[in-house]
Order: sequence, then structure tokens, then C-alpha cells
Amino acid sequence: MVANTLKLKQRRSRERRERIVAAATRLFGRRGIAQTSLTEVAKLAGVPLPSLYDYFKDKQDLVAAVPEDNYLALYERLTAVANGKQGPRQQLRATFLANLEYIRDNPDWGRVFFLEIWPSAAVGQARIRKAVDRYGLHYVELIRRAVAAGEYTRDLDPYLGMSLLMGSLCHLTAVWLLYRKPYELVDRGTAMFDLTEVSFLRRS
Repeated sequence: MVANTLKLKQRRSRERRERIVAAATRLFGRRGIAQTSLTEVAKLAGVPLPSLYDYFKDKQDLVAAVPEDNYLALYERLTAVANGKQGPRQQLRATFLANLEYIRDNPDWGRVFFLEIWPSAAVGQARIRKAVDRYGLHYVELIRRAVAAGEYTRDLDPYLGMSLLMGSLCHLTAVWLLYRKPYELVDRGTAMFDLTEVSFLRRS
């Protein structure tokens, strides 16, 4: 009975924290980080303001939690997608497109990260940088495996390949958001990946 009560409290605590981060993602994305107060976040999340401080010590702490939590959700999606693919090339493509699908399905997150956090000094925060680095290194590892398998040219620098892919993803997303979704993001991303990957391929 005590164990069940503890589990229930832990679940409610986790759900409350998730509501707070979801509310912050929505408000930061639609209004901007500087223009959003913690009072507004607490109200949208449906929690008393003092309860918000049980989870986050200040606004900066909450800002860092937004990319952390969204990248964790993205990793879960990437794992599910990659498990159904054979070979590093297919996994790399699936990873790239799954990220765009996540942004398309969560445009508030896209606005927070690509229009608020990425262009600002906030991306230099250790927690945010760690989440970004982990994602980037996943690309590096898949590119290395594709090179080792003979699918990509041996002189391809995995870090340069990662930069090309992540740079194109950032650009596509920023334009998509700034110009109010002028194209289907995943379709454009598919064409971009295929065009970029041509330069990776092993030449016979």
C-alpha cells in the first residue's frame, strides 16, 4: 500500500513537471523567452506558481529543461525509427527525417530552439550544449559506420558531414518557421538530405 502510494505521488510529480515544460515550450515558442513570465507558465500548466519552484529554481533552469526534455522525446522517436532500418545510411536518413517530423508535429519547440535558443548565447549553457552535442554525435557515429562499411567515401570527415546535415536542417526549419510554413517540411528535408548525401557517397 505504501509502495503504491509512493509510485502514485512520483507519477503525479512527473506529470506535473511535464505539464510545466510543455507550457513553457508553448509560451516560449509563441511569445518568446524574454516576453514570457514564470507566472504565465504556471497558469498555463495549471499549477500554483510556488509549485513550479519545486521543480525549477529559476527561469534559466526552466529554459534549459525545454531542449533537454524535447531532445529526450526526440531520442525515443529516433530509437524507434532506427530499429526498423538496416545499415547506417538508412539509419542516418531516418534520423534526419524523424527530427523534421518531430519539428513539424511540435512547431512551438521548433520556434523555441531554432529562433530563440540556437541564435542566442543560451545555446552555450552546459545543459543545452550537452543535449545538442549528444544529438550531433549520433550523426557522427552513423557517418563513421557508413564509411567503415564502404558506403561513404573514405576521406569523408564525419564531423564535416554532421555539420552539413545539421546546418541544412537548421536552415530549412528556420525558413519554414519564419515564412509561416511555405513548404512541407519533411518533403523538403527529404530532397535536401538526398542532395547532401550525394557528396558523401563512395566514388567507384
